[in-house]
Amino acid sequence: KSLNMLGKKSSIGIFDCLEGQFRMLDKFPFIVGCMGNADWQVPGGEGWEGACMIKKSGNAFRIVPNKKGDERLLVNGGPFAEPFNVEDDEVCTLQFMGYPLIVFAGKDPKSWADQIQKGQWVLANGRTGTDYVQCSRFEVLEKIQEFGADISECAIKPVGLDVPFWVVHLVEFLQKAEEEEEEEQALYEEEIVVDPDRGEFTCPTCWLKFDRADVLSIAVHEDLRGDRKLGEDAMLRFVPTEFNSKGQAMDAMGLPTTDVGCPHCHRKLPPGFMDVTHHIFSIVGAPSAGKSYYLSVLVRQLQRTLFREFGIAFRDADPSCNAILNSMKNRLFAGSSSADAMLIKTQLEGEMYERLQRHDRVVALPRPFIFSLSDPRGTGHDCSLIFYDNAGEHFEPGIANEESPGTLHVASSSGIFFLFDPIASPEFRRALRGHEDPQFGMDGSGKRLDQQDVIMAELEIRVKQNQNISIADKIDVPVAVMIGKCDILKDQLDWERILWPIKDKKLDLDIVEKNSEILREYMMDMHPSIVANSEALSKNVRYFPVSPFGHSPERVEMDGQKYIAPDPDKLDPVMVEVPTLWMLHHVEPELLPVVSGTS
Repeated sequence: KSLNMLGKKSSIGIFDCLEGQFRMLDKFPFIVGCMGNADWQVPGGEGWEGACMIKKSGNAFRIVPNKKGDERLLVNGGPFAEPFNVEDDEVCTLQFMGYPLIVFAGKDPKSWADQIQKGQWVLANGRTGTDYVQCSRFEVLEKIQEFGADISECAIKPVGLDVPFWVVHLVEFLQKAEEEEEEEQALYEEEIVVDPDRGEFTCPTCWLKFDRADVLSIAVHEDLRGDRKLGEDAMLRFVPTEFNSKGQAMDAMGLPTTDVGCPHCHRKLPPGFMDVTHHIFSIVGAPSAGKSYYLSVLVRQLQRTLFREFGIAFRDADPSCNAILNSMKNRLFAGSSSADAMLIKTQLEGEMYERLQRHDRVVALPRPFIFSLSDPRGTGHDCSLIFYDNAGEHFEPGIANEESPGTLHVASSSGIFFLFDPIASPEFRRALRGHEDPQFGMDGSGKRLDQQDVIMAELEIRVKQNQNISIADKIDVPVAVMIGKCDILKDQLDWERILWPIKDKKLDLDIVEKNSEILREYMMDMHPSIVANSEALSKNVRYFPVSPFGHSPERVEMDGQKYIAPDPDKLDPVMVEVPTLWMLHHVEPELLPVVSGTS
């Protein structure tokens, strides 16, 4: 690069320190100023048309004022009566009634401009060169007061370039900047109305819709806290109006932003949210059905099976938001005892939920767990999956309402998983009488009312009401009915007929179909209402045996309470990932290689 510069002619460029604009000059003379015919327009005072010309002679440049000695036109902080020569590789300041510009001359003026961090300044003592603080232009006058500095001795330098401007020449613009900040603050607080029922995207937290243009930027500067929906500690959300050269929105203090938020609930959207297709996969089940354990094991098995069998990378799309689920997964598989592996039951208002505004009410919403799938063939079928771990009580009749809409994600789902708990069913309990699994004797399970068919019926009503379709119609969304804890059914089912459906790195849909027929026939004998309700909900229902543990868990006592938990050394999950693979075949048919079948 340095050799290339040796033969390069000198050039000159101008940088606007307030707007962050840079321009290389390619015609001469070039007029800069407040005049109507100026090549570079600068804001001026009423009745003043100060200007100067930038001329070129050979490789040399000079700045010529239109009126000699005018103190409203400054070069390097002072008026000039004679033409000012800009030497090669020199940087100088140019001001019109204080408005700050920088002129660069040399082999590569743009490289000087690229060093500047737009909107950020270093406040310093211009006499001694002592730096006070870095701040935005909105804060300069306030910081001078904080430090008790003499304004006549203060200067500011753009971050990235050691070129000072005397503050006394900039007071008008700095006062105007404070007024602009107040106006922008008012914009932050202004309610932006977005139609919640229309839009290209669906928020993974509140499930309301919006378009790309509606997305809010999240402020970065520490002083920009106090979001009207998320509280005084949250960074402000705002409609971006100013962008840097990288296309990043700038906050009111001039800092570039990277995060964006939903225009409805204001929750931060996952990185790259608008770049790929998202599919909501809703897991539904009765209380104590084992949804938290299932989801924790599912994530681990998908990471392994998708990559090993199909070369598909299943990764965290938002590690910070997935931290709770990853912690559960690690606790389950890395524990040294059943007590270590125990997961506390998901509570209605537990850590799996966060309180956010939805339709102007603060409600408890389940945290989304978002994962990305990367197609190894690079065929453009990358996508993201969004899972939720709902408390089972949220699906009971009468629970879901405007104050607690925690299950409304099912209405936006690309796939619904219903986790059936055989231990909660009286029919299954009678058939399994005498089984030594400790789950039969825990938490009063023998006395617990089995509402699984009621929950399925309630699920059907909620989905159809929210999609505004007739109760007699069926949805097209695939539904996987998963018979959980299937390891306790080994004596009830002919397991030799149930086969692993992945063969030769492909999902065999014939095997999925045959396994489903076996399970459906079994459920028709044991619990036909689950079959009836699920098939009244969707046109596309399949049945799957799953077991997150693969063995009977153990009794654990903690703080005087009795629990059950798996032994980490005995964990041997059974087919937990198969329903998701079948779902993926439907929502992203080009992603998974399959053997043609009837599913």
